[in-house]
Amino acid sequence: MGKYDDIINLPHHISKNHPQMSLENRAAQFAPFAALVGYSEAIEESQEYKEEKIILAKDKKDELEEKLHQLNKGNVIEIKYYSTNKKKYLIYKGTIKQIDKVEKKIVFINRDSIQIKDIIDIKLLSNEY
Repeated sequence: MGKYDDIINLPHHISKNHPQMSLENRAAQFAPFAALVGYSEAIEESQEYKEEKIILAKDKKDELEEKLHQLNKGNVIEIKYYSTNKKKYLIYKGTIKQIDKVEKKIVFINRDSIQIKDIIDIKLLSNEY
């Protein structure tokens, strides 16, 4: 006679006091435990597409410098720049609050800023707010 022969054929107990847990909630009990916080995000980030930063030719640098000198507070611009955090080129659209020549960056009215050294293209969209 086996160890559990006396209970093996008994019907499954259903509580009269507590409702049955949904399958979704039961499954959640067995979800994997994240022992390494941020590990899955780091794995995803390492698999993202990354671009090398372009080194501009002298004529392109001069053209960009000329565009920068034409910009003023209140201009709405679109900038293509290299994001050192994401390791790829992004496009940003915003209204200029200030061109900080000391910090060498463009500051926008929403307080975002982009380093001038990371910019590869500027388009002037509007001269006013």
